[in-house]
Amino acid sequence: MMFIRRTLIASAAFAMLAAAPALAVDYGRWFFSTANDPKPQPFSTCVSRAQSAMASQGFGARVGGTNPAYLDATSGLVSVTAFCIGQPKGFYYILVVMSDDGSKSALSVGNAINAAFFASDASAAGAGTAATGAGGTWQLTSTCGFTGSGWQSTIDLTQSASGALTGMVRNDPLTPVVVGGQFTGTTMTLTLRPADWADNMTMTGELNAGKIAGKVHHLGGDDCTFTMVRTASSSA
Repeated sequence: MMFIRRTLIASAAFAMLAAAPALAVDYGRWFFSTANDPKPQPFSTCVSRAQSAMASQGFGARVGGTNPAYLDATSGLVSVTAFCIGQPKGFYYILVVMSDDGSKSALSVGNAINAAFFASDASAAGAGTAATGAGGTWQLTSTCGFTGSGWQSTIDLTQSASGALTGMVRNDPLTPVVVGGQFTGTTMTLTLRPADWADNMTMTGELNAGKIAGKVHHLGGDDCTFTMVRTASSSA
C-alpha cells in the first residue's frame, strides 16, 4: 500500500512539472529513498539537506508544502525542483533539473547537487554528539499578533557540528522559510522570512530543559515573545 501511495505522489509531482512551462530541453531526474536504511533520518532532514545542497550550487530555494514538501529555485537558465516525501520510516527524495544553458548541463548540475546532498548526510553521521541543542521538531507558541491572534507553528531544525541551523516550517499560516540560524552555548538565533513579507523576522532565545524561550525581533524592535517546546519524538 505504501508503495502505491509513494507511486501516486511521485506521479502527481511529475504531473505538476509536466503542466509547468518547459524551461529547456536538457532535462534530468534523480530518485533516492531511505526506506531500507537501518536507522533512517527523519523527514525534516530531507528538506534541510536538499536546501543546503542546492545552495552549495548557487540556488536559493524556496520551500513550500508539508508532505510532500517541495523546493524550487532558478539561477540563470537553469531550474531546479526537489520533492521530499515522508514515509513511515525516513523519506523519499526526487530531484528534477532543467537547463537551457549550454555551459551547464542538467546532468552536471544534478550530479553536483546530489553529491552535496550525500556529503551533508555523511557530515551529519560523523558529527556524533557535537550536533546537539536546537536540532529536532519544535512546537512554537507566541504572543505575536501576526495572524490576528497568537502565532503558532511547527518548526523542524537540523543543526550542524558548527551550530548552524537549517530546516523548515510547517502548519504555519505565515508560510515562512528558514533563512538560517545559529545555536551557540544555550542561545538560539533563528531567522525566518514569511511569504509576501518584505523583510525577515529574527527569533532569539535561550534553551532550558527542552524549551527555548525568547523574543521575536521584527522591523528593528522586540515585538513579542515566543516559546518553543521540543516534541517527545524528536531529539537534539
